[in-house]
Amino acid sequence: MPFKKKKLSQRLEARLDDLATQTEELRQQVVDRAPGVRNQLVDMLPDKDQLRDLRDDLFERLPDGVAEKVPAKVKPKKKRSKLKRVAFLGALTGAGAAAFAAAKGRSNTPAPAQPFPAPPTPAAPADVTPPKPAKKAASKKA
Repeated sequence: MPFKKKKLSQRLEARLDDLATQTEELRQQVVDRAPGVRNQLVDMLPDKDQLRDLRDDLFERLPDGVAEKVPAKVKPKKKRSKLKRVAFLGALTGAGAAAFAAAKGRSNTPAPAQPFPAPPTPAAPADVTPPKPAKKAASKKA
């Protein structure tokens, strides 16, 4: 019987050695293929904007009782922050445009325009008499 145990243990050790070498080979294959697999997985994922739109649509479809119980972290963010950014950008652009116009206006200021001369008054002929004022209409009798 001791003879059989040695054969069994030798076979098990041989299999263990084979498995150990296979794991090293497999580990190396995984390392070699990992960037390609990672890129394929990333390409299959939707982008963040699509995920946010899906989340917002799903949240809108929830009943009110369920929507109130959802944690604040999961709820869609308010769109005000985007509006504030656009308003700030508009105000900044307007201020920049005003500063540019003021700087440009100082550098090439033309001389102030001269007022137009007053038209000469025509001389009235001496033989013309001014018209008489119109008489008021007589009151109507009923």
